Amino acid sequence: MNEGTPGAVIDVALFRLRRIWSRPLRARRAAEPRRPVHMSNVMVVHAVHKLSLDVPEVTVGAVAEQLGVDPSTASRLVNDAVCAGFVEREESAVDARRARLVLSERGRRVLEVVVRHRRTYLDGLMADWDEPDREAFARLLGRFAEAAIARPANLANLDQVIAETLAEIPAPS
Repeated sequence: MNEGTPGAVIDVALFRLRRIWSRPLRARRAAEPRRPVHMSNVMVVHAVHKLSLDVPEVTVGAVAEQLGVDPSTASRLVNDAVCAGFVEREESAVDARRARLVLSERGRRVLEVVVRHRRTYLDGLMADWDEPDREAFARLLGRFAEAAIARPANLANLDQVIAETLAEIPAPS
């Protein structure tokens, strides 16, 4: 393995970031079972907000697509966000059989606080960077994210490659 290539350096960096950001989340879940806002609620709030900028009516199906989950999962997540008071269901102006989703005042406030907190954190991480570096990083990370969204990893292929590799190695006795 060539560890000095840009892909290898990015792979290691992303792995490290995932470990750093997932560890505190697990610890928080164990220590604070009654959190005021669950991450799934924040995800739904973000999805409803983003979609509302682009489409006249936000539906559960659109949230499913935005989050990359099955419609049944999206339905459960949206229901949880509705029960928590972050999202409201209103009658659709287009189709009376459907409900449109809108952020409640509570959902808008949570969105504002979460975005402000996250951006303050990110600004702090780059506090000693000069402006051209910040701008270049933002541009390149955005481009990287778009490429990852356009071409998601083929996990089925990875599973197959791992299974084939393990089949070549004797199992421990």
